[in-house]
Amino acid sequence: MNAVKINLTIFFLFFLSILPLRIINLMAHLAGYLLYTTSNSLRNITKINLQICFPYKTEKEIQILTRNSLIESSKNFFESGKCWITYPRIGINKIIEVEGKELVLNSLEEGNGVILFTPHIGNIEVLINYLAENFNCTIPYTPVKIPSLDILVKKARETMGAKMVTASSSGVKALFVSLKKGGLIVIASDQVPREENGLISKFFGTQALTVSLVSRLAVRTKSVCHSVCCIRLGKGMGFKIIFSKKIGDMNVLTIQDGVNLMNRELEECIMKAPEQYAWEYKRFKHSVFENPY
Repeated sequence: MNAVKINLTIFFLFFLSILPLRIINLMAHLAGYLLYTTSNSLRNITKINLQICFPYKTEKEIQILTRNSLIESSKNFFESGKCWITYPRIGINKIIEVEGKELVLNSLEEGNGVILFTPHIGNIEVLINYLAENFNCTIPYTPVKIPSLDILVKKARETMGAKMVTASSSGVKALFVSLKKGGLIVIASDQVPREENGLISKFFGTQALTVSLVSRLAVRTKSVCHSVCCIRLGKGMGFKIIFSKKIGDMNVLTIQDGVNLMNRELEECIMKAPEQYAWEYKRFKHSVFENPY
């Protein structure tokens, strides 16, 4: 991407940062509907994933869920300016409802560290902002391909108080060190890992390559595990963060069984608002059957 496109992208993000959420939602509805009514990879991948995960739904139900999913994913894009520019500056607590925070605080008091894992539902940047502002947390991330934008994103997250580490061997070591010190880490564990970093496990009833890091860390460190998700509230009214109860079995199960349990917990998070999940990921590209995409 050349310098002009980069500057235009950053300018657009600053423009989005000053708009009210209700206006952003309106723009996202228009963009999502456009994605739904035209032929494109996001629509096609979303529909395939929904057909795999919800084989009992009718064609009409799949079409409606596809449309709504594309609208919600568009909201993620249009909310980026606020997540990376506005919220790090003014704080995020005033637009957040929280359920179960005391459960995580109680787990931190045990002193063995806390592992939070989450799917890409609602707006994960909002979740990162909230956790960074309210906890001493370490978060692995994959750098944005545009260097100047990567600097903006990383700075925004660190301004809120998060310690960002790369999704690499050195990053995993940093996560381990944080847990041994009784800290809190956050892992988005629903994406497809490299084959050497995952195990095959059922996701909505279908075998898929799944992140095994959460289970491995839980067994090795005996840190308490919780799932967490961020759900977007209607009519631009903000977001709701939901923490699960302590998932004690993650510390004693085999790695495979821990991965299976993690996927079931992720499914519970997703079913709170299935249209808000990022179905546009090629979740089943490494599975026990032919690539469906």
